[in-house]
Amino acid sequence: MSASNEKTARKTMAAQKEELKKKKEKTKWTIIGVLIVIFFAFVIYLNTGAFYRNLTGITVEYNASEELGIKAGSRSFSVAECNYVYNMQYMNILNSYGDYASLIGLDKSKPLDEQKCTISSDTDEDYTWDDYFMDSTKSFLQQLAALEAYAKANDITLDKDDNAAIDEQMATFDDAQKYGYASADKFIAANYGRGCNTSVVREVMELQQLATKAQQSVSNSYSFTASELSEKYAAVKDDYDKFTYDFYLVKAETETKDDGTAAAPTDAALTKAEETAKSIKDAMEKDSLSLEKAVQNAVKDAKLTKQEAIPGSDTEADLKKWLVSSERKKGDVTVIKGSTGAYIVQFQSRNNNKEKTDESGDMNLCDYIAQNLLRSEALQKWQKEKLGVVTKDAKT
Repeated sequence: MSASNEKTARKTMAAQKEELKKKKEKTKWTIIGVLIVIFFAFVIYLNTGAFYRNLTGITVEYNASEELGIKAGSRSFSVAECNYVYNMQYMNILNSYGDYASLIGLDKSKPLDEQKCTISSDTDEDYTWDDYFMDSTKSFLQQLAALEAYAKANDITLDKDDNAAIDEQMATFDDAQKYGYASADKFIAANYGRGCNTSVVREVMELQQLATKAQQSVSNSYSFTASELSEKYAAVKDDYDKFTYDFYLVKAETETKDDGTAAAPTDAALTKAEETAKSIKDAMEKDSLSLEKAVQNAVKDAKLTKQEAIPGSDTEADLKKWLVSSERKKGDVTVIKGSTGAYIVQFQSRNNNKEKTDESGDMNLCDYIAQNLLRSEALQKWQKEKLGVVTKDAKT
């Protein structure tokens, strides 16, 4: 090969190498571009919550029951559904205790997995509020899955009234903009967790409504004798009978702690409050005064607290034992030392719920209460014995 031909060949090879290099570079950037597009598409997918609505969070299995017509099966719930139920349980606790949540060791400002749960029977020192709500979520979904299977096996479905009730609940999310959210979906996601939206909430509500309907079907199948109803109510009458009484609380003096909160009253302060209450009682007896008049004479601008038809379970803890005593009769007066002061109390009446009401229909209210309690106990036993479920693959 001549020198000129070799030179031409080298130029050709160099050009080919350069072209190949450009092709590789182009391919490289094309791949990178595709990966970037895929990455951002995945980010968008995550942000829409669809990922969490499609990812399984927990699967529960339920056993076969020939008696109930249920075949063995399983039910999966998405991460979004688990998130909704978890936060629903959390909000239920907050709504129940309100500003007193701290009394059960629940601090809204701290992560739940860093706080020891104080209301669980679990003795593990490391058992946190996060553990508690996780377990509550699993238990709740187990029950829903089993009752859904029972409903399907027994042709129990939602009707117009059921759907109307759900519509009414869902309508509460229509005010999302009042709370600074662009839509109901944004509000739900912010308050109930990733993946949650109106569709997820409605699906869970429909399942809850169906489960409730299945429970009612089972519960209503139980009937009890008059003797059984009477025996049951006698065991719970102190909680359900209604009490009417008046009282005045002589508050014990307290000191303010360094953090600005009130310290618990000392024994001396409680004793002093008790002495004041006893002096009011003595004045009633000596001068034949009403409780209200005796209190007003002893304490300027004092106002009597009048409680009317209060269920025993709702009476003041310091007073309940005295109020529910079988020895109580109209006009009885006593002084009771409590945790914050001393009460002077006058008993007026006790209603044993023998009357019929709109709620109880043709039954006396006491029998109606007893029937509901017995049915609830029977339902719990039925669910435990007949609807066995097992949790597995929890990924919440």
